[in-house]
Amino acid sequence: MALPLATQWTLVASGLIAHADHVLTGEECERLMGLVDEVADGDDYAQWMSIISDPEALETQLAGLPIPPQQSHRKIAETAWLMAVVDGERVDAEIAALQRIAARLSIEPMQLEFWREAWTTAQHGFAEITAAAAGWMLGGGGPVLPEDRGVIRDITHALPTTHEHREQLVDRGCVAQDGEDIERRLRALTKPQRRDLLQRLIDVISQATRSDEARERLRQLAAGSGLSTEDRARLQGL
Repeated sequence: MALPLATQWTLVASGLIAHADHVLTGEECERLMGLVDEVADGDDYAQWMSIISDPEALETQLAGLPIPPQQSHRKIAETAWLMAVVDGERVDAEIAALQRIAARLSIEPMQLEFWREAWTTAQHGFAEITAAAAGWMLGGGGPVLPEDRGVIRDITHALPTTHEHREQLVDRGCVAQDGEDIERRLRALTKPQRRDLLQRLIDVISQATRSDEARERLRQLAAGSGLSTEDRARLQGL
């Protein structure tokens, strides 16, 4: 069964931005494969893995796809723009690719720029709260142990923000954090963002020096996140 039109657009747009600078990084490959994993299986999976690995095939798809419903345009562009920051850089070629995709969707340039600024602000905010939550998980209200600085680095260097911001977040994440403030900021995120943040912490918790204590604090954080019991049960490894 063919994927929904908006989903096809999301894969094509994300693939084009990933290939825009002619350098496909490991982070970009991982995100592209993750996007396909989320939406396709069987023959569709094999077909789309072939398409996203081939810039020419992506261009052919872009030229041939019908325009999706207008209400899907912002989400398509936002998901594609996230591809531009997974490797810590935003280059002119990626911005140009996004502008070309937006033009195909008849998104006004001023509107796109307004959205892009909003997305960048949101991405920075998500990165800030994730680093802070990691610091609380590891430090329990005190500074992170020197031995756990590498765990903070692993988390922050996978966040959707720039290299410079990631380096700042390593230092910020290692200082003492306020658990109540972390919970408040976490609950202000969207449900998908809360799940994403918690899963990122789960994925590195085994590296913590005091992993049992860190896991208990993470469970407390998940319980106070506002996610339902069912949503928390879907997290892998908690």
